[in-house]
Amino acid sequence: MKPETLLNTLVGMPVSHVWFSDYSVFYLELGELTPSTQRRRDGSLMNPHGEARIYAGFDWRIERSHSICCGRHDSVTRRESVIRSLVGTVVTEANVSGRVHELSIGFSNGLWLATFDMSPGGPEWHILFKKKEAYLETRRGRLRMPKDENPPVPGR
Repeated sequence: MKPETLLNTLVGMPVSHVWFSDYSVFYLELGELTPSTQRRRDGSLMNPHGEARIYAGFDWRIERSHSICCGRHDSVTRRESVIRSLVGTVVTEANVSGRVHELSIGFSNGLWLATFDMSPGGPEWHILFKKKEAYLETRRGRLRMPKDENPPVPGR
């Protein structure tokens, strides 16, 4: 399956849940949610899983039509507020562009997620497609669709 075909399956999917990991890392769970059966150390359930999961690594920004709304260097409060505003929106466009394969996801509220990186290697992102049993990522500037590897699927 081609990367473009996989990305097109995201279009029309709702953002059902967002969650945050270390530093500025966040995850978007798309589509119908499945409750987690795993528990954290404190006994609470881990985050639910969507039909697709988008991981945005350390370098990203949320864009409006002609300006940057926020990015990883904004305050935690600002970042989390803007990212949480994506819940309930629908993915309107998903593509990968550039020589180092930057991810761009458009949402029905007019905001866009854009990944990038200013350090050697390239942007850090991946998408897990549960129904397709597929995984799309960029690593060291190369677009990859690992087939035999176990993708990272954290569920904090």
